[in-house]
Amino acid sequence: MFKNYVKITLRNVLKYKSYSLINILGLAIGITCCVLILLFVTDELSYDTYHDNADRTYRVTREWFNNDGSTSLHLARVAPPIGPLLKSDFPDVIEEVCRITSDYQTYLQYEDKTFIEDDFFWAENSIFDVMTIPFVAGDPQTALKEPNTVVLTEEMAAKFFDGEDALGKYIVYEKEREMKVTGVIRNIPENTHFKFDYLASFETLYETYGEEELTANWGSNNYATYLRLAENSTPENLLSQVPAFIDRHLTARILDVTGAPPNRTPSLTTTLHLQKLPDIHLHSHLSSEFEPNGDINNVYLFSVIAFFILLIACINFMNLATARSARRANEIGMRKVLGAYRWQLIKQFLGESIFISAMAMLIAIALIELSLPFFNDFSGKNLSLDVIDNPLMAIGLVSLTLFVGIISGSYPAFFLSAFRPIAALKSKSNTGTSGHAAALRKILVIGQFAISIALIISMGIVHQQMEFFRSKKLGFNKDHVLILPTSRYILDNTESVRAQLTQHPNIVSMTTSKRVPSGRLSDNWGGRTLDGDQPQPLSFRLAVVGVDYGFLDTYQLELVAGRDFSRDFATDDTAAFILNEAAIAKLGWGTDEAVGKPLRYGSRTGTVVGVVKDFHFESLHNEIVPLILLITDNRNWNVTVRIRPEDMAGTLAFLQDKWQGYREGYPFEYDFLDERLSNLYSAEEKLGEIFSYFSFLAVMIACLGLFGLAAFAAEQRTKEIGVRKVMGASVSNIIGLMSKEFVKLILISGAVACPLAYFLMNNWLDEFAYRIEIGFGVFLLAGLLALIIALLTVSYQAIKAALSNPIDALRYE
Repeated sequence: MFKNYVKITLRNVLKYKSYSLINILGLAIGITCCVLILLFVTDELSYDTYHDNADRTYRVTREWFNNDGSTSLHLARVAPPIGPLLKSDFPDVIEEVCRITSDYQTYLQYEDKTFIEDDFFWAENSIFDVMTIPFVAGDPQTALKEPNTVVLTEEMAAKFFDGEDALGKYIVYEKEREMKVTGVIRNIPENTHFKFDYLASFETLYETYGEEELTANWGSNNYATYLRLAENSTPENLLSQVPAFIDRHLTARILDVTGAPPNRTPSLTTTLHLQKLPDIHLHSHLSSEFEPNGDINNVYLFSVIAFFILLIACINFMNLATARSARRANEIGMRKVLGAYRWQLIKQFLGESIFISAMAMLIAIALIELSLPFFNDFSGKNLSLDVIDNPLMAIGLVSLTLFVGIISGSYPAFFLSAFRPIAALKSKSNTGTSGHAAALRKILVIGQFAISIALIISMGIVHQQMEFFRSKKLGFNKDHVLILPTSRYILDNTESVRAQLTQHPNIVSMTTSKRVPSGRLSDNWGGRTLDGDQPQPLSFRLAVVGVDYGFLDTYQLELVAGRDFSRDFATDDTAAFILNEAAIAKLGWGTDEAVGKPLRYGSRTGTVVGVVKDFHFESLHNEIVPLILLITDNRNWNVTVRIRPEDMAGTLAFLQDKWQGYREGYPFEYDFLDERLSNLYSAEEKLGEIFSYFSFLAVMIACLGLFGLAAFAAEQRTKEIGVRKVMGASVSNIIGLMSKEFVKLILISGAVACPLAYFLMNNWLDEFAYRIEIGFGVFLLAGLLALIIALLTVSYQAIKAALSNPIDALRYE
């Protein structure tokens, strides 16, 4: 019986080659898209799940509140005393705690080799208890117990030591400190939110910063803190005790430094949260993350797209199978007359669809292998279709083949097996073209094109929002601005460096600052107004950026009142502030009234000397926040240089020569500000590209099915077309007749797609503080595009039918 089923299936595939090709190719493209997306989704969901105790490991985060209880700031890192204090106060709840902090542009040297590394971190030895980090050499119990020790990955060990035993050797850190290699660990998997190449002993920081900094400083929130809960503990149990913990340890003196009211309960000012380790990558988008994380909404979105692309391909199969059912009526009738049961027929037709699905899967695997290099480059991942070493992958592909085969063949199988023997044996049976079968085909075509049009609309809206990002005025001039790293020499000799640089005719100005536009405004020193009887703490978060003289001039910011910082005023570097319009609005001051107002910010007491027009320091995802600028000298780790566009290569060569003197041994690295700002929206750019690719594929698959249905319709109406031509119908009349029904279906598809796409994309746009309003044009354009593509698809069969010889048509059947 099985052999007979296979023979019949192959015979039908070979007999109706065009329909079979449409089915197999459509399913293959749908499966390819689905598998690629599922590989991506599976990788995203796997982040940090490889740790042995991932379900009990949490990251501690810190949130601050305004006086009205609203969130002021939420950081992924916390102050250094918090981890040890939690372990000390809750020994029965917390088994282990570890603190980690970043190092930037680390200069490392071994003999005559020097490297600048970005993935260098300081960590407590307990990191090997909290996280699963396999050692190749060394003892995880003692590797980072002592100061001036370091462990590194196999890749870094090979880079430094050329295959020699790394243990016991010394790497020179920043030209001043020898670090002993006490361990070599396996290369860190890509599916982790915390990627590193080096872990240096946290104990070294006690020598660098001192005991006070790491045990009592609640203001330096630069330390990622992880903990492992005891087996019988829950995060809710620990979090319920956090307010009392905050009130116990956060003293009035510390609160005073932050600018909070002295009589305010500390736990109403700040609190702690716990994030489960595997949840961080997809669910956390806080300030001070180690790297940009993924987004669970994208996982949902891509999964839905994968499902719908596959569904469109399955619909093609169902449509063509039911449309062509009349051709198999005699076969079905004969089988029933000879005693075949309905379940046997269902099994046969499901087997045929699974067979076609298997053929499609084989083609899809080849397409996946061809597409993976491009897809990996696009997604920034290293995905592979490893069916040999990964049995689950093979099981997944087989399951997908069965799923597609059953879904595609389910309705045709039940529909065809239900034919009555007498009706089925009538040679002119119209079973495939009447009743609910034709209605279902229309519904399925509407569904196909509704999905396609919705994707096209979404693509258009994403691109419009991106164009809005590119064209929106930010409040400063972003063009021809270079961002360069500073050094201790530059910080100590800023004026001399400025004088040397501005001697070049193409360098307009130079300044330094702690942060530059495109960064996050994470710093807040706490402030008080001083123009009343008593100092009044600010009721809102006033973000701070430490700058140098010339910051406003270099960025071409607009002053709306007062003046810029100036060396002509001796106290500007210690007692002068510039506020933005958002800040004075929160303070309730008028623009001109604000100038000269006394203010205390952090440990500084001074006056407001100027008001700058609001500008977008952060991305357009965020609203403009109240901001204060003040002069700092030893914290400005960014150099900004405005240059003229002429002879860009010569200007860069001049800067490179200077920087090799200012930062000896370091490579010359720089960013253009406009590129940094564009990178803020890289996720949205990729989303737009994804919609573009999948819109194209969805339309292509839908058109394959439409092409097949148009061919079937032309075949069914052969005699009618012949009669019409004999009666004088023109080619255009025939084309219009053939296209009219499909045009109706596309118009209905557009009516279904537009409200759905509007709802989804309006919710997406709500994630941005500054966004476009969705206009009618994008819906009209998407509908017209889909209609034109559908007409072009149908027209080939319509023109072919219209140009046929009416004599041949009248001889049909």
